[in-house]
Amino acid sequence: MKRFFIIALLLAILGGGSCRESRKKPSVILISLDTVRPDHLSLYGYFRKTTPFLEQLAKESVVFTNAYSPISLTVPSHASLFTSHYPSEHKLVNNGWRLENWKLPLLAEVLNKQGYQTAAVIGSKILIRYSELNRGFEYYQDRNFGYNISIVRSKKFQKRKSIKRLAQNVVDYGMDWLGKIKPGRPFFLFLHFYDAHMPYTFPQDWNKPFQNDADLKKYLEANSFLIKDDYDQVNDYDNSLSYLDQNLERFFRYLKEKNLLENTIIIIISDHGEGLGQHNFYNHWLNIYEEQVRVPLLIRFPRSEHAGRKVEAQVSLIDVAPTILDFLQVRDSMESRGSSLLPLITSAKSQIRPCNFQERRWFPEEPPPEEKHWAAGKKAGVVCGEWKLIWADREPVELYNLKSDPLELQNLRESEPKKYHELLPILQDHLEKINFNSAKEQAVPEKVRKTLKSLGYAQ
Repeated sequence: MKRFFIIALLLAILGGGSCRESRKKPSVILISLDTVRPDHLSLYGYFRKTTPFLEQLAKESVVFTNAYSPISLTVPSHASLFTSHYPSEHKLVNNGWRLENWKLPLLAEVLNKQGYQTAAVIGSKILIRYSELNRGFEYYQDRNFGYNISIVRSKKFQKRKSIKRLAQNVVDYGMDWLGKIKPGRPFFLFLHFYDAHMPYTFPQDWNKPFQNDADLKKYLEANSFLIKDDYDQVNDYDNSLSYLDQNLERFFRYLKEKNLLENTIIIIISDHGEGLGQHNFYNHWLNIYEEQVRVPLLIRFPRSEHAGRKVEAQVSLIDVAPTILDFLQVRDSMESRGSSLLPLITSAKSQIRPCNFQERRWFPEEPPPEEKHWAAGKKAGVVCGEWKLIWADREPVELYNLKSDPLELQNLRESEPKKYHELLPILQDHLEKINFNSAKEQAVPEKVRKTLKSLGYAQ
């Protein structure tokens, strides 16, 4: 009997120990800053102090200076983020489409199966659960967007339903959910902020810190922002980044106060950039130039491990999910195309792939009515070090040296034939492997189509 009691006591101790270990599993927060291009963040050297909080956070984090999105569209890019596959593989290649017939688990599904509490707060109706990117999330806040108050021509106030929610509301929903989580179990929280996406909206009592002044005009002209009539909008874009930064600071203050910061890995990314007038295009989705596919990427590890490190290797959003799973020591059942970034962070590797790839949704021959910007056909790109090649089936191939020509103004296709013939087979081989643009057109419900149109997307 005494021997039995001792064995039982040992088993209880061991069992209790394993429970304590499970409670120590790091939590995960993934933050998506929709439409944020890194070169307008003071974190990345922008001349305006748009993101002072992120600058401070960078001192506790790992900052990636050459991160790319595989596509410059919100829903397809987030699908690649959650699946760790290229758009032509998961076949959700356009806004308003659904993740159909995808048999592999998404990131939230993997973590939920591991016992993680999972939640997402969506900043725009573009990521509503219709897209099926809500898979694995126990809580998916894509409703209750509230109302915007706008002034109509009669100068009377009109109440209309909003298509996006302000950063402060995203933070409020996130904090509310965190306040209700079960203690002792790790969590995965995804926050999606849409403030930097047109139309720009701000709280009525919020004072914009930036004005469309001579310094902004000088900067934009020096960097080939060609649409001068939109300089006011670029100024509001910068203001939206400042507003975002302030709300991120508020959210991190909450995490610190609730002791949720030091055992949580936090990743901040963007799904794509924005033209802002470079290459004569203000928005995204049309091109795959740097201003549309380069994105910020920060990783804050628990207890600020690897603080202050900068990684210059070229990486992709498809690497985010494998990095999270690798850090958590969770088996990757997603069959990820991406790779863990941990070897880059620990200097075990100097690069994880020699080249990064981008693709663009296919555009039909005829544009919708009143659509000014259109480029029928297919387009894809590859970046290998300082060289970038953009292939299109209806337009001339483009070749740029990003080191000497970061604004992609001088096409070297004819003057650098050797480099062209070196990069083209690399891109062609990749496109063959992913079955490029094999996705079949999906019917978009009228309600979803109206939402997309209100966000400025042609359908």
